[in-house]
Amino acid sequence: MDFQELVKRAEARLFIIGEVGVNHNGDLQTAKKLVDVAKDAGCDAVKFQTWITERVYSKSLSIKPEYQLRTTDQKESEFDTIKKLELTFDDFRELKKYCGKKEILFFSTPDEIESADFLVNLGVPMLKTASQDVTNLPFLRYIAETGLPVIFSSGACTAAELNEAIDTIYRINKKLVILHCLSAYPAPIEELNLNVLGHLRQKYNCPIGFSDHTTGVEAACAAVALGARFFEKHLTYDTKAPGPDHQASLDPFALTSYVSTLRKVFKALGDGEKKIMPSEVNTRKAFRRFLVTKTLIKKGHIFTEGDFLFKKTTQGIAPAEISDIIGKKAFVDIPEDVPLEWRYIDAEIKNRNQN
Repeated sequence: MDFQELVKRAEARLFIIGEVGVNHNGDLQTAKKLVDVAKDAGCDAVKFQTWITERVYSKSLSIKPEYQLRTTDQKESEFDTIKKLELTFDDFRELKKYCGKKEILFFSTPDEIESADFLVNLGVPMLKTASQDVTNLPFLRYIAETGLPVIFSSGACTAAELNEAIDTIYRINKKLVILHCLSAYPAPIEELNLNVLGHLRQKYNCPIGFSDHTTGVEAACAAVALGARFFEKHLTYDTKAPGPDHQASLDPFALTSYVSTLRKVFKALGDGEKKIMPSEVNTRKAFRRFLVTKTLIKKGHIFTEGDFLFKKTTQGIAPAEISDIIGKKAFVDIPEDVPLEWRYIDAEIKNRNQN
């Protein structure tokens, strides 16, 4: 899938990524089950995270973020926790084949250069960068130079850091999607600052999306209305499973509902042009109001506004045109409760409105 095709799909129906992340708990068979979850929920793609622990984490200096202290063994080092969640390159080769059989796009977030090279050689259609690499400009440059579309996550950074990161990629690679992100798991809804989406779209003039770490669908619905067309959502087989990300993920039922709801919200947006819709045609015919005589009108009578009621009928002269009628003469006798027609009005105005 080339970049233009990717964007076209997103603009037509949204592009929704099921983020497995580390919720496979380091087990290939569990990872395959989560591919099934993403496929069955209607996701366009399923994403993993690819890393060599020794290339990313220090055995003694890396610390756990607060959310991991709540969801993993506090006595276990960050290095040991992450090492247990690592999949091998052979695992990812098998996962890509499995995704091909399931007809769902496979891609991943590389955490270092060796993993990035592996994914490129594996033939992924795009690469994702993590929020932890917003200030890792040499790595962003390396990712950009692959020539693959880049989906860029923008959590936990300043506007200046974001601008420098985007500039680093964009000088090399114009195939860029920016995801607004709040790097909290789960993300508190009052801190989402979704209005940033409009700023991103205006400033960088590229497709935008939302990396959603909330536990519901409300924020994503708002993001659709604000212009997001790419969505990333963590998925799990069980939100109570042991591991750092399960609690901030959606189970199969919730993910299916999430995808369905977003696509319904997207359909509801329409094209922005005010017009009569097919479902309104019959209703419009039934409830539009027209000028109807309140009493018998004699020929030669000078019309006043009090001569008419605004009734729901299927024909006649619209109330908006009453100013063209007031002060004119009735051309014929008009019975009570009859929709006014131009042929009932004096010849001058009748001829003017018929021409």
